[in-house]
Amino acid sequence: MEQKTVKTGLAEEIKQAILDAWQEGHGGTPKQVHLMQNDDGLALLIPEALYQAEIELSRNPAGGTRVLTEYLRTLVSTVSGQLVPQIEKFSGQKVAEIVPLIDLRAGWIISIFRYKN
Repeated sequence: MEQKTVKTGLAEEIKQAILDAWQEGHGGTPKQVHLMQNDDGLALLIPEALYQAEIELSRNPAGGTRVLTEYLRTLVSTVSGQLVPQIEKFSGQKVAEIVPLIDLRAGWIISIFRYKN
């Protein structure tokens, strides 16, 4: 039972850490983070991570969608990179790669931590 309690505590720390780092680096008021894990890796999803103006910009055909996406992808990578030690402690595995995903329509960001095989 204690192992599960420790894992749950680490999971909550990781979720709060990415939320804090995202708010510090980007701003906004996302309220929650979802953590999903399997044998290949771990994913952190932050709904409502983007400002409404960013979402609107992505809907504008003349907007700077590519520039916005690259900016957000770089920011997600940077924020996520800070969490690698915690992810490795939580999972007991080494992180091989971080894959940042941005959904401009939904306003979600997703950070996938792929484990080394």
